[in-house]
Amino acid sequence: MKAYGVKKGDELHVEEKGKNLVITSSAALPNLSLATDVSGLPSFLVTRLLARSYQKGYDKIRLTHNSPELLKAIQEKVQELIGYEIIEQDGKTCLVRSITSNIELGFDQSLRRAFLIVQQMLETCREAYAQGDKDGLNGLGIKDFEVNRLCYFCLRHMNKRGYVDMDNMHQSHVLYYLVEVLEDLGDSYKRLAALLAQSGRVNKRLEECLDLLQQQAKVSYEYFYAPTLQKAKDAYTLYKRLGEKLEEISQHDLVPQEVLAMQWIRGGMDIIYHFTTMRLDFLE
Repeated sequence: MKAYGVKKGDELHVEEKGKNLVITSSAALPNLSLATDVSGLPSFLVTRLLARSYQKGYDKIRLTHNSPELLKAIQEKVQELIGYEIIEQDGKTCLVRSITSNIELGFDQSLRRAFLIVQQMLETCREAYAQGDKDGLNGLGIKDFEVNRLCYFCLRHMNKRGYVDMDNMHQSHVLYYLVEVLEDLGDSYKRLAALLAQSGRVNKRLEECLDLLQQQAKVSYEYFYAPTLQKAKDAYTLYKRLGEKLEEISQHDLVPQEVLAMQWIRGGMDIIYHFTTMRLDFLE
C-alpha cells in the first residue's frame, strides 16, 4: 500500500462495483492548487476558469482580481461547485478551497439525477410554450443551476477518483464527454425557453418539434441505462423525423426568435443523438 501513498491511520473507502471491491484513499489523491491573476478578464471567462478548475480536481484556487464585478461573479459561481467555499476575500484576492475530501454523493446517482432534471426541463419548456406561460419558460434557469452542480460534480469525480467500472474502464473518456454535453443540453433548453418566451406567440409547428424532441430525449435516456436494439432504432427514427420537421418549418414565415429557437432545437437533438450512438456497443 505504500506505493499508493497509504500509511497507517489513513481512512480507506471501499465501494462495491459488480463483482469487484474498489478501495480508495484520500491520501492517494493529489492536492492540486492554482494561483492566477484574472484582472481584466471578462466575468464569463473567470467563471469558466473556476468551473474547469473544479472539474479538473483543484482543491485550492487563489484568484487575484481588480473589480467588485469579478468578485461577485466568483461568489455566484462557487455556489454551483459542490464542496467549494470562499475561505478568504478582500478587494484584490479571493481564496476558494475544497472544504471536504469525501463528499457524500454518488457518481451514478448524481448522473441519473442530472439526466432526470434535464428531462424535466424539456417537458416544462414544451408545456409552458403550449400554454403561452412566459414565467414558466423563463423559470428554467433554476433547474439548469442544479444540472450544472450535478454535472460539474460528476466531472470532478472522474478526474479526481476516476470512474471505476472494471468491465468498461476503456469507456471512461466517452462517458466524460457525455456528462459534459449533458450539462450543455441543460443550457440549450434554458436558452430555447427564453427565446420561445420572447416570440410572443405559440407556433403549432414548433410545438410539434418540441414534442418530437421530448420523445427523442425520453427514448435516448432509456437507451442509456437499458440499451436495446428497438430503443436504438426508435431514437434514430425520432431524430430523422425531427430533422425533417425542422426543414419543413423553415419554409414558413417565422419571427426572429423562432428562427433562433430552431437552431437550439437542432443543437439539442444532435446532443441527444450522441447518448445513443456513442454507446451502440452496449447493445444487449
